[in-house]
Amino acid sequence: MDEAKKRFQQSVPTAEADPGEMDFDMQVFISTGMPDGVLRHLFKQALEQEPGKIRFVVRGFEPQKLGALLSKLRKLLPDPYSDDVVVEIDPNAFRTYGVTAVPVYLVKDGEKWFEVRGAASLETARKSAKRRGSYTAGELYSIAEPDILTVVEERAKNYDWQPVLDRARSRITKNLKPGFDLPTTSKDATSYVVPTFTAPHDIKSPGRDGKSEITMAKAGQTFNLLDFTRLQAPVIVFDGGDERQVRLVQSWIKRVEFKSADLFVVGTTMESKDGKTLVTTELAKKLKRPVLPMMKRLNERFGVEAVPAIVEQEGTRLRVRYFDPQTNKGK
Repeated sequence: MDEAKKRFQQSVPTAEADPGEMDFDMQVFISTGMPDGVLRHLFKQALEQEPGKIRFVVRGFEPQKLGALLSKLRKLLPDPYSDDVVVEIDPNAFRTYGVTAVPVYLVKDGEKWFEVRGAASLETARKSAKRRGSYTAGELYSIAEPDILTVVEERAKNYDWQPVLDRARSRITKNLKPGFDLPTTSKDATSYVVPTFTAPHDIKSPGRDGKSEITMAKAGQTFNLLDFTRLQAPVIVFDGGDERQVRLVQSWIKRVEFKSADLFVVGTTMESKDGKTLVTTELAKKLKRPVLPMMKRLNERFGVEAVPAIVEQEGTRLRVRYFDPQTNKGK
């Protein structure tokens, strides 16, 4: 028992812990395996003391029966509708402090915590703690609830995770595969786009006094996004299924002005060589930098109508340059 006492004193947080996390000065390990009268008596005593100083701890619950456990415990409270009595499910606490029968009280006295075992009033537990040792006060009862962590661990161990992993891979493949096509440009050209946002409703923000409201935008009001943000790097959009465009992109990203460019790919018919690797992953390896699928909504913001294209900010507009891959100019 001395060894257990030492473990408790070392493991339980001391008064130096964050007071926001350790406001309570007594932890009571309980179970519905205890007589209702004993639990009811303890809850009544806790309600008569300073709120938030006592924490009741339960080891777990039967799967699918958490509601039944909470309902039973709530019925034993002096006021079933009060939240002044703190009851928490904490299997880690039972494991850490080696609690195998209940009730067990961990009582804080000064800078340390002390263990009192067996049915006793909260006041008796406090007095027993002053003896500075581990003390058995009354009868101990079996724990009715399973260790919920053990239940989860066993179920996880026996669960067939392969279908879950397969579905996850399928979702990733779908999300990282280009979802639309753009035509290949047949000539070099330049266009300018002003990316805008139209407020769908009045947009308000709290005033400096925290009470009044400031109208940031009215419904229907349109803003140029480049008045508030900048395109941090050039954007290159291309069809990864067209080798001419891939070669063109390879030549572009060797240039100083495009070394930090973001690469986006379109093309719904693209397939990797082995049929398993993500096309974006395969392109990223070839180009030696990340390649992302272009999303339709994002492309609408950029105003790209054909590929390959380079998007750059020019003042408060976006300049979109198109390059004919057949001539392979890239200028």
